[in-house]
Amino acid sequence: MIKEPLAGKYSTTISGVLFLHLALWLLAVGSLSAAKNKKSLPPPSLQETFSPSQLKEDLKVLREALEEGHPGLYLYTPKEDFDRHFERADEALDRAMTLREFYLEVTPLVEKVYCGHTYFDLPQKLLNFLLKDAPQFPLPLVFLNQKAYLDHAALELPLGCEITAIDGIPMEAVMKKLLPQVRSDGYNETMKYHILANDFGLRHFLSFGPAENYRVDYLPYGSEETLQKQISAIPAKKLEGRLTQRHSESPKRKKYKIGAVEKGISLFSMNTFDFGLNKKGRRKYKDFLRENFSELEQDEDARCIILDLRRNDGGFVGNDAQLFAYLAQAPFRDFRSARMTTLEIPVKDHLSRHQFPKMLEKIFAKEFKSLKTGKFTMLDEKNRRWTPKKNAFDGQVFVLISGWTHSGGTVLGSYLLNNDNVTFIGEETGGGHAVFTAGNMVLYDLPNTLCQLEVPLILYENFKGSRSFPKGSGIRPDHEVTQSQKDLIANEDTVMNFALNLARKLIPPKDVPRK
Repeated sequence: MIKEPLAGKYSTTISGVLFLHLALWLLAVGSLSAAKNKKSLPPPSLQETFSPSQLKEDLKVLREALEEGHPGLYLYTPKEDFDRHFERADEALDRAMTLREFYLEVTPLVEKVYCGHTYFDLPQKLLNFLLKDAPQFPLPLVFLNQKAYLDHAALELPLGCEITAIDGIPMEAVMKKLLPQVRSDGYNETMKYHILANDFGLRHFLSFGPAENYRVDYLPYGSEETLQKQISAIPAKKLEGRLTQRHSESPKRKKYKIGAVEKGISLFSMNTFDFGLNKKGRRKYKDFLRENFSELEQDEDARCIILDLRRNDGGFVGNDAQLFAYLAQAPFRDFRSARMTTLEIPVKDHLSRHQFPKMLEKIFAKEFKSLKTGKFTMLDEKNRRWTPKKNAFDGQVFVLISGWTHSGGTVLGSYLLNNDNVTFIGEETGGGHAVFTAGNMVLYDLPNTLCQLEVPLILYENFKGSRSFPKGSGIRPDHEVTQSQKDLIANEDTVMNFALNLARKLIPPKDVPRK
């Protein structure tokens, strides 16, 4: 499951003077919260300075956790290259650094793993504080074809205008600095742009420093003249409110729903697999699938399903397979394989609290066996077998995908690659098409800076059918379709409209029952 993006927890009001927030850049940012609760320690400051020995110790712990635990560490970056990256980072830490400097130094290094489930974050207390009070760039953005557009209809600039520069720095240069800090599976960048659409404010704040005002260059739709406007920063909490009111955002998005769009065409929106950990949730989901696919079977007009996975960033294992059982054309298994580097949690002394290493190690010992290579593979009986449901849908399936499609969302996509009745539409998935690392994740607090590192311990190999994609790519669509600036402003779902047009071609001109 994809971790909540940095900005996914924003919200915002300018309740006080921005200068206070600017001062927090230089002072211990936790003094205000500490005043409210004297028993709790203040969060660390971004400007807190650490000695070279402290920084190098933190880098050493981070390296050991990755090298000893991450099963896909060298999947995309060879060991010799990684060793050089670590050596350069170690040399950079020969001088004292602030927490902010250390974070910006190490983040691109961790992203060299090219794993969407590997996270490097600021200390949790500080992150919580920044997600509430840090002064931020105030405009909700959406990225279309790697360009930034305003995704809000009631702000200082016109809806859908292209943002071309901030404080005189072209957006291409801004993105060149920010993109290496953002996680992804493999080499593709589609997920990076979706993440940045959510947490651009915080990442810009960390990379370029705080500002009371921003000078924004923008190009209104249909205009060839670049305009400029000065806009005020807002606290992160207020920005969250704006993000939830984006022009392109659906205010009440359900986790999953299905319904008829037109005669013969059903729309199935599967926005997450993040549910069903308890019996009640799993039962509700199973009942939903059984009832709706039974209705589809009885509908003689049913020709195709549009399956929307554009918002599906994963969730609990098995929920993807439960759905595919109603779409499968042949028996299948959870994964082609699953393997681990170690059955023991590495660097236990630096685990964050609320971690249960002994319990995890007992589970691993029951589910994995050793290989001659020294690694470990999942026992055959733990890799579940599935058979298609008797009422599995046999019509055409149009699958909508995006950079947000990750983890379990991409696993479902990999299952569907085995079907001959599936067409993919949209943009390349954020999740890797062939393998991904996830499963049980462990969280570390580095000993001095208290920065957080989360490491997945299991590497999964997907069943991906006969289609071939380059190493390090996600699932690539049969029809690459992205929203245009014009459609953004008009709130037209370009990808959905494309799928509907394809689906309509399958509907007979006369009422001919499905065979």
